[in-house]
This record gives sequence, C-alpha cells and structure tokens, in this order.
Amino acid sequence: MGCNLEDSDPATGAMIDPAEQADFVAAVRAAADQAGTGLVINARVDTFIHGSGTPGERLAEALDRGGRYLAAGADCVYPIFAGDPEVIGALAKEMGGPINVLFRPGVPAIRDLAALGVARVSFGPGIHRAAQAFTARMLDAIARGDDPFPPA
Repeated sequence: MGCNLEDSDPATGAMIDPAEQADFVAAVRAAADQAGTGLVINARVDTFIHGSGTPGERLAEALDRGGRYLAAGADCVYPIFAGDPEVIGALAKEMGGPINVLFRPGVPAIRDLAALGVARVSFGPGIHRAAQAFTARMLDAIARGDDPFPPA
C-alpha cells in the first residue's frame, strides 16, 4: 500500500513550506509505522509544476525539498513533471534516495529513465485514457457494423 503526499496546496497551487511538509511526512510515517501498515510514502515535489525561478533554481529547490522528505521518512521522491533528461539524471544522482518520474510525451523512454537512475515510473491517467480511447474506437466500429479488431 502506498500514497503520494503533495507539497503544494491542491486548492491554490501554492507551495507548502518544506519544513511544514517534512513534519507532515514524519507524522504520516510515524502513524503508519505504529499501525504496522507497511505504507510506502511517495513524497511528491511540485517545484516543476508550481515552483518559480530558473530551471536551475527549481532543481535546487526540488533537491532540498526531496532531501528533507526522505530524512522525514519518505520512501521515494516524486518530482512530478521533471522531464528533461539532464534534470532527471541530476535528481537521481543527487537526491540521496529513489526518485519516481511521471511518464508522458516528451519524457525519455523507460529504458533511458532506468539508465538515468530512476527507481519508479508512474503513468498517471495515461494508461486509463489510452484504454478509454481504444474502447471508444471499438464501440464506434461495432455501432457501424465494422470489425472492432481490424488487421494492423
């Protein structure tokens, strides 16, 4: 069992103070450990969505935040929307713990992410959306009386 803990306010997109978020991660870790759940905490770092500054400043902030969350008990850091191979490589090398990357168009291939040091890949709603689109094409073909599985 696992969860993502975001470090931005879902209502406003404002970044949460990293010390406050680290305290929250520590409290969740303590509660999960006390309950014996085996919870995996994936600490989401939102600097590439809601942060500000230059790309280098966002990277530095992501490393600072992620390091705090790992020290507080997170199992993995999820710098969501990090997509540049150099940034991903720096995160993997310098974070001090495993990182998770969101796979989407423009992100390196999975084998390349592994070579960069990525420990976990998330697909978000991508697989669900692809399955929905495929199902819609099949249903359209059926409604027309066509073969829903045409030869490739």
